[in-house]
Amino acid sequence: MVLPADLVKNTLGGGVTGAFAKLKFGRKAVRTDVVGLDVGDATTRVVRLMRLGDTSTLVAADLLPPVELPSDETGEVRPAPLLLPKALRARYAAVAVTSPQACIRLLSVPAGTDNNRANLNFGFFMERMGLPEGSAHRIGYEIVSTENRDQNVLAVSLPERQTRWAVSLLPQGIPAPYSLQVSGAAELNCFSRELTAHHGDAPAIFMQIGSDVTHVAAFYKGRLAFYRQCQLGSHAIVRTIQEKLGIEEKLVPGALEDDLIDASAPIAAAIEPLLRQLVLVREFVERKRTCRIEKILLSGSLLGTKYWNEPIVKVMGIVPATWNPLDTLPCQPGALAERVKGNESRFASAMGAALAVLEMES
Repeated sequence: MVLPADLVKNTLGGGVTGAFAKLKFGRKAVRTDVVGLDVGDATTRVVRLMRLGDTSTLVAADLLPPVELPSDETGEVRPAPLLLPKALRARYAAVAVTSPQACIRLLSVPAGTDNNRANLNFGFFMERMGLPEGSAHRIGYEIVSTENRDQNVLAVSLPERQTRWAVSLLPQGIPAPYSLQVSGAAELNCFSRELTAHHGDAPAIFMQIGSDVTHVAAFYKGRLAFYRQCQLGSHAIVRTIQEKLGIEEKLVPGALEDDLIDASAPIAAAIEPLLRQLVLVREFVERKRTCRIEKILLSGSLLGTKYWNEPIVKVMGIVPATWNPLDTLPCQPGALAERVKGNESRFASAMGAALAVLEMES
């Protein structure tokens, strides 16, 4: 199942500001060598996937320096080209953009008639996603399921300036930009594949913690059943520890990793808004689907993860597990650069973006 709504339509050809795109599959050229890039965050996460027959393999993964994301209104739209090491230069690129201005919504809309489907237009999504009237955004969507009289539609948007910036990172040669996605949606694609492969139909909650935004999603019978963005991430945890314990911000990660401090109390306070979201998600899904959430999987920027279990178990009754998206596929020997080790859980967006391209054509 491919979840991410692809934003690349019209971007490569110039397009119109505020363009609208719907995913279309079945292109004639088959892409079997794809690099997935997650750009716009504190680091650039990169993976290279190759497919031979029905089997996809992770052949390279690395952490590269960040490339600064332009804001919605200011900043250079045409940055310096992104230079990739030889091991990561696939023929095609699937770019995922991590942006605080990105918007992701799981919408319920009437299903069935051609007239209703025709209502899925640019204006409809601008209104339902709460985007300012007249703003320049790139919007994409995908119908992820149909239930009774309703369709569940995953819709994403990204400011137009940022879509053009992302494509211009790869101006010529290889890799050639093929797909542009919002990171949060690309993560869902990678996680849905993980569920199918290793957890069957178990009702599960997935929480991807970013620097500034956390994505909370619930899956039921392998399908996306609930999604919400929370404007809180690892930076808030760092600030809380800094304020409560009087540690310089740059020293917080090392202090946590080396067990130099007991950060259980400040971390419990920092993640309290996320705990409330977990409870709300569980109650909504269990009531609507008449099921019990069985698993909670965490990924992303998991600062001080060992302190998370107790408060999560207290409110959810489930011990969370850390998910490594690089384990989603078989991995060639030596594929992981040394600096990737210890940061594997941060690669869900890069993996999901590349998998979307490989699987839409398999």
